[in-house]
Amino acid sequence: MVDCDLSQDSFYKLREREKSVIQGSEELSKSMQAFFQHLGKKAYRIYKSSPKEAVKTAQSKIDAISNEKYQLVVFDFPGHAGTTELMELSLQMDYILSPLEADIQSLVSCMAYAKTITDIGVSMSDSRIKDIILFWNKVDRRVRNVIIDEYTKLIQGHELTLLPGYVYATHRFSHELSTYGLRGVFRSTYQPPAKGLRTGTGLDELVSEIIQRLKLKTKTENGND
Repeated sequence: MVDCDLSQDSFYKLREREKSVIQGSEELSKSMQAFFQHLGKKAYRIYKSSPKEAVKTAQSKIDAISNEKYQLVVFDFPGHAGTTELMELSLQMDYILSPLEADIQSLVSCMAYAKTITDIGVSMSDSRIKDIILFWNKVDRRVRNVIIDEYTKLIQGHELTLLPGYVYATHRFSHELSTYGLRGVFRSTYQPPAKGLRTGTGLDELVSEIIQRLKLKTKTENGND
């Protein structure tokens, strides 16, 4: 993973926090070691980079570990993508996953970005972009949201890719290892949240859709998911 959001370094800083917690606990260290032994893989790496240098950074890191296998490189963008550097980086992606929230200002910006990337990507012969994939995020299941209904129609009218289903808002998404331990952690760069915590969030359905559309393998060499 390449963290391009230099204003927050969200993934990079989360990994550093988790490293500190694990190194300070013998029990957590043993549990994490057992988890990756069972998985048959190492933890994925996280690097920081500016948007301008992101692809170059990724390539140099890949070249340095040429003996290891990988399926994809994930680039974490800032919440806004209006700069020239970010637009250029966007067009070097194969796929872009863009979460949508039921907020008019955010949706107008996201729609403009999606249309621009789609239009430019189609017209440029050297563009890598295959698709920009939208999905509804942080949806309040307690209320019927007219904004979601209307923008879903608009997105479909523009023939943009919108995944079915929602990822529902829940306080569990912010649970980190330092506070909730291995059984209660949800936000982690090392392991997925427990199945019981994911139930009803729509997260499993989202992951299944993404795996299918990106044609990713879901089994490790030792046969584990």
